Amino acid sequence: MARETVLTERQIEVLKLKAQGLSTSEIAKRLGTTVANVSATERKARENIQRARNTLRLVKMLEAPLSIVIAPETDLNDAVREIYRRADEAGIWISHSFPSLAALIQQAAGEKIRGRRVLAEIEVAVTREGEVMVM
Repeated sequence: MARETVLTERQIEVLKLKAQGLSTSEIAKRLGTTVANVSATERKARENIQRARNTLRLVKMLEAPLSIVIAPETDLNDAVREIYRRADEAGIWISHSFPSLAALIQQAAGEKIRGRRVLAEIEVAVTREGEVMVM
């Protein structure tokens, strides 16, 4: 099973046992290793899972038919209007309301936005299904 994933057999084993409700010390005892080793294995597994999620998200963004770069100093409301305009031109329906799309961008962009002002370049992709992704 591990050959087809980004996880090792040991990482899968630790995550399975954790999902079954075993404590780190119980897992260590069962596997004949230390608590520190189990913790490190679990941490690395979760990092690998997050890396795989990020990779899938990047691929989805690369395949998205609509990509918009929001320049620094842009007002967030203007950026949202531009996203709707470009999506309309491409025949893509975005299911978010104006406020929820603005909130999604603001939350995903983090420190790249202060208030309504874009501080650093933000890339937004829109899938054929209307999913909006922010990098």
